[in-house]
Amino acid sequence: MLSYYKHVIILKDANLDLAFKACTFAAVGTCGQRCTTIRRLMVHEKVYDTLIHRLVESYKAVSIGDPLVEGIFCGPLHTKRALDEFTKAIETAKKQGGKVLYGGKLVDNKLGGNFVYPTIIEIDLNAPIVQEEVFAPILYVNKIKSFEDGVKINNQVSQGLS
Repeated sequence: MLSYYKHVIILKDANLDLAFKACTFAAVGTCGQRCTTIRRLMVHEKVYDTLIHRLVESYKAVSIGDPLVEGIFCGPLHTKRALDEFTKAIETAKKQGGKVLYGGKLVDNKLGGNFVYPTIIEIDLNAPIVQEEVFAPILYVNKIKSFEDGVKINNQVSQGLS
């Protein structure tokens, strides 16, 4: 498992127990609003289905609410504008061929605030939306055939603060 510039490459010999936990934490923690949040996940085709299934199940169990309350894992987005950017990014990803595997919508609750479901989108990692920085819990995922494929995809974007 390698991480460069908010991207993770998981190869076929990775420890999948560690990988799905690390990816969930790194993609959802702080509601995706830090420069070290994972944005793109590249998974070797031999372990892709297993890992993505585990990630989706993990996302379903994420507690959403006031991050100052013990046991809450995903807090709100910081502004109403961020909600708009989240919604726009989801719609753009769909238009560019993305498939929402989990999340992709606002939380309808009585908490108030700017709460969204952490989101996993399967999409071609060369899609234009994937090249944009959206500070929200959106994880773009896709298969790779080799480490070299992952590095090539990884190096195609200009962002990179982590």
